[in-house]
Amino acid sequence: MPGKASPPKYNAEVYATITLNDLLVYSIYFLHKQASQIASEDIISACFMLFPTKFSLKKYPQWPDSGMVSRRRGDCKRRGYLRGNALNGYQITAKGIRRAEKVGKSLGPVLKPKPALQKPAVPAQTVPSELKARARKYVRSIEASDAYRHFMKRKPINEFDVRSLLLCTLETPTAVLARNLEQFKRYVQIQERKDLAAFLEFCEGKFTTLFGTGSKPIEKKSSQSGR
Repeated sequence: MPGKASPPKYNAEVYATITLNDLLVYSIYFLHKQASQIASEDIISACFMLFPTKFSLKKYPQWPDSGMVSRRRGDCKRRGYLRGNALNGYQITAKGIRRAEKVGKSLGPVLKPKPALQKPAVPAQTVPSELKARARKYVRSIEASDAYRHFMKRKPINEFDVRSLLLCTLETPTAVLARNLEQFKRYVQIQERKDLAAFLEFCEGKFTTLFGTGSKPIEKKSSQSGR
């Protein structure tokens, strides 16, 4: 997502009662406060980051349901809540802003993060079972990624491999890549997977420009077929 603001966390039991269209309008409103124009990728990311249990795939909850977001986006556009297109970007309308502000009141207060979970050395037994379960799913997705398999076999890793690992595309902005990387680090820490933590640190160090921490490309995409 554009901008540097971290997405707020809302009570899943509360937003479960709110329609998908309203949640999408609120997600676009959140993006609107950070950037004038919004890409399709931004909307998918915002919906998933703000309301993960509503905008994730049922079988693979660690992945956003882009198809669902696309359908809801079309509905909201027809209702006059937003305008634009995938090529030129989207903008929320005045009607959409009014709707989003009402949705914001329905969402209630933002959940405050638990201090214990923010410390770098959190004992695994203090982590809620729901968060442990989510962490396990992300760990499995890391292990199944091409980037990790190549790393284990000492094969080259390219930019696309790293973006796919972090559930991103070639159009995903640096801020989202960096945020997803930090989230993945937290999940492998919860699962006490030092091997995966080392792997993520390797990716961060080798592809610094992807995360806004370097000035020169570390590695160009491979020109070999199939890569």
